[in-house]
Amino acid sequence: MLKKIFFLSIITFCFACKSVDKISKYNASITTDKHAVADLKKDVDFTYTLLKDGHPGLYWYISKQKLDYKFDSLKNSIVEPLTSAEFYKKLTPVVAAIKCGHTSVKFPAIQYKKEELKDLSKKTFPINQFTYSVNNGKLYVLESKSENKSIRPGTEIVAIEGIDTQSILNDFYKLISSDGYNTTHNSRSLERNFAQYFKIYYQIKDSVNFQFRTAKDSIGETYITTLKKSKADTSKNQIKSKQARYPKYVGQYKDGKAQMDFRFLDEKRNYGYLKIQSFSIVGADYSRFYKQVFDSIAKVGTDHLVIDLRGNGGGSLEHSRNLFSYLTDKDFIYLQKSLTNGQYDYRKYGNKWQRFMYFINGHDDRDYVRQDKNGDLYSFMKGIYPLSANPKNFKGKLYVLIDGYTFSAASLLSANLKGINRATFIGEETGGGFNQCVAGNLPVVKLKNSKLAIRFGLYKMSPNAKSDVVGRGIFPDVEITSSLNDKITGCDREIDWILNNGNG
Repeated sequence: MLKKIFFLSIITFCFACKSVDKISKYNASITTDKHAVADLKKDVDFTYTLLKDGHPGLYWYISKQKLDYKFDSLKNSIVEPLTSAEFYKKLTPVVAAIKCGHTSVKFPAIQYKKEELKDLSKKTFPINQFTYSVNNGKLYVLESKSENKSIRPGTEIVAIEGIDTQSILNDFYKLISSDGYNTTHNSRSLERNFAQYFKIYYQIKDSVNFQFRTAKDSIGETYITTLKKSKADTSKNQIKSKQARYPKYVGQYKDGKAQMDFRFLDEKRNYGYLKIQSFSIVGADYSRFYKQVFDSIAKVGTDHLVIDLRGNGGGSLEHSRNLFSYLTDKDFIYLQKSLTNGQYDYRKYGNKWQRFMYFINGHDDRDYVRQDKNGDLYSFMKGIYPLSANPKNFKGKLYVLIDGYTFSAASLLSANLKGINRATFIGEETGGGFNQCVAGNLPVVKLKNSKLAIRFGLYKMSPNAKSDVVGRGIFPDVEITSSLNDKITGCDREIDWILNNGNG
């Protein structure tokens, strides 16, 4: 018996060593190892072939000739071995030139052992101790978790690790793409993803040198070090206590804020405010939330409703479409036919799990593709045929708040509301396109050599509305852009405008 236990222990130890060795090799392959020129050029060719097979709007905003030239130039520029990060910096701007916000290059995540993950969960690295705001081409601290209390909201960041922030921002802007020719999305996306981009370019460090411009316009240099999270940071007691607020169901909390929120803006309850941070909140019961909201509105007789889609990057088509059903009193079509190339094959491009499921089921996305009388390929999605308005639909005055991060399913909702002149739009142009985007099913395909991955949509998603302005988002009826000071002080000028002009 003891011999068996000893033998099993040896086997377990060997597997553990092999696993640790495998993790180390993988991490080296995406951080320090340089990939051969020929292998990187294969990844470039694979990327373009993949996109030509699967992307239904590859040449909407750039000609085939120009995109061919960009991919050819990229291959010609690779004359020496590169790390995955170096290759990422070259490939991503070319993919961004397609001008499709749903098409991007993903950098692989470093793998950690179980003990390492546990240790990491207790840390906040320097670059993650701030939330960022980009205003007039400059980078500012919007919120700070740093122990250095002299770094206050509104402090300008002049340089990081000796690199001026203007150069950093210029590099990062090359990685971002919105739908078409829109520009409002770029700054909003950069604000959200600044820390992520920084880690790809400069890797994770326990100490980072920041240069700040103080209120007296002098430059101060400070090293920000990794923080250990306190028990208060990880406690859920504060979140649980907030869930007692009205309505009873508000989905989930993130950073202490409800991701789905409804309240009244005035004592008479004439103005309702509905905030949905995303249409893809994991585990959230949208149907339950919508029912509570519109039951409450009907009960008190609210005349004005504000739907806040600022910062809503989209998500489920179903949740977007169901909200629309509460905002119209007529039968409606939500989508035009979702056109596709029909050439994306999981047996060729899918990961091991997808290929296995194809083997089990005997079909993939192409088996759901239909052909209309014009020969166009499309996939059935609920909303391309008439649907009924919800019986409890809101008939009062509607306002929709939008900004550069209003995207995808949130833009589809906005475009359909704009198409029937249902709402007054306030804020800034949406980052998502009015006429179309590429979404539906969004495969992520890994490149064999560099380990980068390409994410893109398989279907053309168009609202049942059309704008004459090509390649732009939904424009506001009342344009308001929040200043840095507005963000710091919590001044909501869009809401203020509604309360001051709603009865006009």
